[in-house]
Amino acid sequence: MSSGFNFDTETMMKSLTGMDSKMWAALEIYADTSAQLLESSAKDNARWENRTGEARRRLSGSSGRVSKGFQLTLAHGVDYGIFLELAMEKRYSIIPETIDRVGTFEIMPGLKNLMDKLR
Repeated sequence: MSSGFNFDTETMMKSLTGMDSKMWAALEIYADTSAQLLESSAKDNARWENRTGEARRRLSGSSGRVSKGFQLTLAHGVDYGIFLELAMEKRYSIIPETIDRVGTFEIMPGLKNLMDKLR
């Protein structure tokens, strides 16, 4: 009497391929959400006084796929943004602080949670 089981490797490989694309889709959504979180935090916490409102309004967060993952960007949309970041002893700088705070305490813990769920 023989015993055993049938194992369909083709079905398994299709499932694994599907999981890979679902994982990348989930990571892309998370990256987009994280970029918007950076943007809203920078806008909410910018220390300069609004004169025209353009500097605050044109702070922008974005995400994009790179060779080994995703890249998040937080940038000024006004030409004097560099002045806000570097002049006057960096008193009005918001970008590095936002990336450090939001990245450390919100984005990275959320990414760890997402990866745990995807496993």
